[in-house]
Amino acid sequence: MGRRKMLVRIELQLQSMKDAAEVAQAISPDNIPLPKGLAVNTDHNRNMLSIRISCSRELKSLGATIEDIMSAIDLSLRTIQVVD
Repeated sequence: MGRRKMLVRIELQLQSMKDAAEVAQAISPDNIPLPKGLAVNTDHNRNMLSIRISCSRELKSLGATIEDIMSAIDLSLRTIQVVD
């Protein structure tokens, strides 16, 4: 039996459109290059940050990807707070 594809969508409502755009830009470089079987798309609309993850790798790979993305978002938001 072939490996199943897992899909995850994370949506975060941030304080402002500026914050959403800055976080999306800050975490996007981490999306490339990705291992085969893993895709991450980051976008923002107004103050909503959206991340879509598609993974046909092992579940632990998906978990590690989510953890990495959430850590990058946290760091980006803390940086924005310090700068502003």
